[in-house]
Amino acid sequence: SNYTLFLDSIAFVSSYLNYNYADDDKNEPAIKWEREYIKTMKKEAESNSVFNVYFYAEISVQDEVDAESSNGMGPVALSYCLMLIYISLGINRFKFGREFFISSKIVAGFCGVISIACGVASTVGLYMWFGVKLQLIIMEVVPFLSLAIGVDNIFLLIHAMTEKEDQMRREQPSLFVGLEHNPKAIEEITTTIVSESLAYIGPSIFMASAAESVAFAFGSISAMPVVLWFAAMACCAVAINFCFQMTFFLSVLTLDKRRELSGKYDIIFKRVSSVTAQAPVAGPDTSQQSSEPLVSLQPKTPEADDVRPSVTPKKHSLTQVLDYCVDVYASILTHKLVKMIVLLAFLAWTLWSIYSMESLDQGLPQKEAMPSNSYMIEYFNALDVYLATGSPVYFIVETGYGRNPTSWSLNDENVETIFCKSKDICGTYSIPNIMNALANHGDETVTHISPGTTYSWMDDFWGFVNPDSECCRVDSEGAYVPIETGNDTYTTLRSSDDTCLVSSETVPPVPEDEYMSLFSMFATASAGTSCSYGGGSIYRGQFSIDTDPIPTVTSSTPAVKLNSSGYGDEVTAWSYMVTGTSNPTQQRYIDSYKQNLAAAEWISEKTGVDVWVYNLTYVYFEQYLTIIHDAYELIGLSLAAIFVITTLYLGNVFYSLVIALTATNIVVLVLGLMQPLDIMLNGLSIVNLIIAAGIAVEFCGHYVRFFAKANGTGDERARDALRQVLTSVLFGITITKVIGLSVLTLADSRVFKKYYFRMYMMVVVCGVLNGMMLLPVLLSTIIDVKDFFTRKRSRKSELPSAPVTRVE
Repeated sequence: SNYTLFLDSIAFVSSYLNYNYADDDKNEPAIKWEREYIKTMKKEAESNSVFNVYFYAEISVQDEVDAESSNGMGPVALSYCLMLIYISLGINRFKFGREFFISSKIVAGFCGVISIACGVASTVGLYMWFGVKLQLIIMEVVPFLSLAIGVDNIFLLIHAMTEKEDQMRREQPSLFVGLEHNPKAIEEITTTIVSESLAYIGPSIFMASAAESVAFAFGSISAMPVVLWFAAMACCAVAINFCFQMTFFLSVLTLDKRRELSGKYDIIFKRVSSVTAQAPVAGPDTSQQSSEPLVSLQPKTPEADDVRPSVTPKKHSLTQVLDYCVDVYASILTHKLVKMIVLLAFLAWTLWSIYSMESLDQGLPQKEAMPSNSYMIEYFNALDVYLATGSPVYFIVETGYGRNPTSWSLNDENVETIFCKSKDICGTYSIPNIMNALANHGDETVTHISPGTTYSWMDDFWGFVNPDSECCRVDSEGAYVPIETGNDTYTTLRSSDDTCLVSSETVPPVPEDEYMSLFSMFATASAGTSCSYGGGSIYRGQFSIDTDPIPTVTSSTPAVKLNSSGYGDEVTAWSYMVTGTSNPTQQRYIDSYKQNLAAAEWISEKTGVDVWVYNLTYVYFEQYLTIIHDAYELIGLSLAAIFVITTLYLGNVFYSLVIALTATNIVVLVLGLMQPLDIMLNGLSIVNLIIAAGIAVEFCGHYVRFFAKANGTGDERARDALRQVLTSVLFGITITKVIGLSVLTLADSRVFKKYYFRMYMMVVVCGVLNGMMLLPVLLSTIIDVKDFFTRKRSRKSELPSAPVTRVE
């Protein structure tokens, strides 16, 4: 009995339904009620010593995500501060000498970070101007992405200028003697340093920025809103950030270099002391020297230079150690045995990743987006443990949908046979009979529908208007007399009222001229002990009349009058409700949606009536029907865009193909690591994979460019390219991203820890290993093999043809 079941149960669910309107303004009262309900239940959960109380409202997820978004700006601000500190100290490779505040880049670093923030603000402002709503992913991830890419460019620019200045000091040291007293020379030397540095590293920055921006742009063709708007904003942010850095920030670097060459301290812009000032070459008359034109900046030999070698700057000890480490690493990496081990290891890793990605789970559990202290975490955990059934699933019939006619003649026996189940005229494969078979005669692990009573509104409507029942009564004016349970006197008096139809009428059919007024009575009537057919209790919200929902019935709503107008012309939509199964995993939700779509398709094929299926969660799980195809398409287009951009820039299909294939391998390796790190395939991870494809250009594009320009054998070119870019990639790209990402560990949401910290760290690790280990080995091997066959062909062509000797 129900009494025994109640006593044996360990948990029960109670639901309260509020009206939900398409017009958001009409939902405000319900939203306010829900928020007060949440406050009340929080107090109840804390004070109740008998039961564990878990609660939820429809507004809960949105409110918790908004709260997490507003509290999540701290890590973003901290990340920007850490980048400022790193730029200020790391750009000089942490040299803390007497001239630290002369060569430091505190102001330049601050302006660089400001330029990145301006790029983000400009991007967000531009899209808000077009009416795009801000989302959590936009406010927290786009600033991180812009910072990661922008700081790389800042470091590369400043590092290139430092290297160019060191080169000039070695080749033309006379230019820097007494420079503090020669403003014109400072201006010309600064112009040379900035222009040559930009020519040195600018093309690589442009190539990487263009490839990243175009790769993100292709992500905006996705139908998933989270992917679309993130990709669109990321594309715009990268482009705007590049423009800011090539204009505003480059001007700041120019002014900062003039300050440094004039011997002025950073921040205060004053020459406190001239501890390193050399005597002017032209003598003590500095004013005369200042008016002289700058000597040629062409490289000079030491013999042709009148300046003592002592003015040539000495390398800092850390710089020497780093250069030595790079040389050792390059020598080890180009050893034949090491190259073979690297190629085999990466081949095995790639094959394992392909195998691992085949078993990748799909979905994004709601509790992962909640703060760790949210009441929603306990609620979702309780559902996983206790919930035995799922939420309602509606199979909907709608006029004008698919092959359906624009109007149903619901009194036509040929139509009734499709939509009823209790009469002889009802077909074996009518929709209600199919619903009942799915719920009570199928395997619920396959159908994903829980056993239980299924309802047919047409049969209940006939039972409601049947003169032999106690359901439909009207007063002397023809107005419907509602049922009131618990009032015996009222019920007795109501029984004496006239029935809606005369006793001689047989149902079905229902009289055509009274059909809509009777249906309005049925659709708004409450069920009771004397009548179980009240449609207002069972089918509330499941009907539309003339394509509009039935208006909400209140105490002030006039009673429906029999055979009166104003109740619409026809019933245009209705639904058949079943109860879904409990789905403890995201994959079960996805399988349930797919199975119910298949059921709706089968019903449509069997009955000739096109049916569509709806559940509260389906709007979210819709993306998983095509997510694998979308992932291949979006990532593939991004990689293709990278290939096209690099081909246009490098003018060499081979090197562009190497960059694209390396980026592809990075994406594959990241995909392979997602399963062991408990990261699912969803819109967020697809965004990150597109980012991985874009950022991969930074790890391999610079190296490929310098490798292509180098001369010698494959190993020699690999070593030379590594000496050129390895330090910049480590200090300017890898470490900057690691520092920025480390702040995400402070985030309170598991979404950020898993889908941003873990995934971005995977991108960085896979990127640096592919770019600085696999790529040098692969390119040097390919070039050596190519040279081997070229030499072999040339030797064959040089050999003289042997004379033919006749043997008698």
